[in-house]
Amino acid sequence: MIQRKLFGWMLLFALTSIGCTNNDIASTLKEENLSSKAAVNRAAADVSVNAYTDTSAYINSGFSFLNPSQIDKNRQAIGGSAYTEVYGFNIPEENRVRGIRWNTDDETTSLWRPQGISGFTKDGVRYLLVSWYAKDEAEFKGSRITLIDISPSSSTYLTYRHILLVQPDIPAGTTGYSQYGSYAPLNVHAGGIAYFKGKIYLSSTNLGVRVFDLNKIIEVSTGDTTNDKCGKDSNGNLFAFNYRYILPQTGYQKINNANPFSTIQVNDEGTQFWTGQYYSGSADASIVPKVFGFPVDTNGRLQNTGIVTVTPKNSLFTDNHAHGIQGVFRKGNRTWLSCTGSPSNSYGSNARLARYTDGADDTVRFRWPYGAESLYYESQYNYLWSLTEYEPNAGAQNGSQVNRCIFAVDFSKYE
Repeated sequence: MIQRKLFGWMLLFALTSIGCTNNDIASTLKEENLSSKAAVNRAAADVSVNAYTDTSAYINSGFSFLNPSQIDKNRQAIGGSAYTEVYGFNIPEENRVRGIRWNTDDETTSLWRPQGISGFTKDGVRYLLVSWYAKDEAEFKGSRITLIDISPSSSTYLTYRHILLVQPDIPAGTTGYSQYGSYAPLNVHAGGIAYFKGKIYLSSTNLGVRVFDLNKIIEVSTGDTTNDKCGKDSNGNLFAFNYRYILPQTGYQKINNANPFSTIQVNDEGTQFWTGQYYSGSADASIVPKVFGFPVDTNGRLQNTGIVTVTPKNSLFTDNHAHGIQGVFRKGNRTWLSCTGSPSNSYGSNARLARYTDGADDTVRFRWPYGAESLYYESQYNYLWSLTEYEPNAGAQNGSQVNRCIFAVDFSKYE
């Protein structure tokens, strides 16, 4: 959750001027460490999108690629109704349709936090994708995605695999691990992901959108001796901290004057990417959060014309703006927002699912689980998916209880 890094953002902004250059790509700092306050001075500027930058040259030779159906999924999720038992789960029973709990290691680890969610169907199998960022002593590992089989008829139903995200810029002076050539960890917050025509679009807090081709998954060496290694060594061996697979960034698009990007999702019509800005309602009360819609062409490139800006209202906050935006979904002239940190609680949670109609004076709000993050709409089933993030002793309220799960609701109850 971006709110937890706010003090670091403000301190860093006070110490140095923040520029949006290509150095954003190679930075070894997590992007959320940059000041969200920087957006205030650019609020009047026009939002724009730079042309697509192809970064795939580093994987053009010497690598073999796999697609999602070829991935060995080595972990077992928990189905049934167990997901309703996590801390702060408050969805009315009649609105629930499906849910998943991670295995014990993943729902309790303090080294990784889940953030974004999306999904797709390939060869008749339904998949969910979840993005995570590394923290504490594992922070150098950057970010990862998880591929989950959610097809009940599949032989690998509810199995999943973590895949490390990588990029071409090699950090200098790494500590804690051995960095070789060719690729390196992607040290970003991974706050949201969208799927569009075989590619993943990752919201990158102060950059814009990073792109990954799901048909270019790479298998690398594993084993205890690879735990502290990343990259391609002089003998051609591939390492990724004992992860079996990596997914390389193939390009990016910089978006100007619309950061911080806390989330991203494709609209129901499949014509736009929508991003949201996370600002808390207390420390950032003077800032007006917005959501932005960027037209996308058939190749998945964001267009620099026809950009839509929406400023949702939310009367739970004293300034009547929708703070704490963790997820967005857009259909027609309505935006659904997963918002956290409201001044009031509802059945053990200070999160809300807020539905905003363009031009309205307020949102319509629904109960939403504590620690809720991004949104993903599975149109074939009319499911709205989301996920919660906290391990035990991590959130402000959950204490020693697990908060972490994935869940889907009947979207028709929220339209």
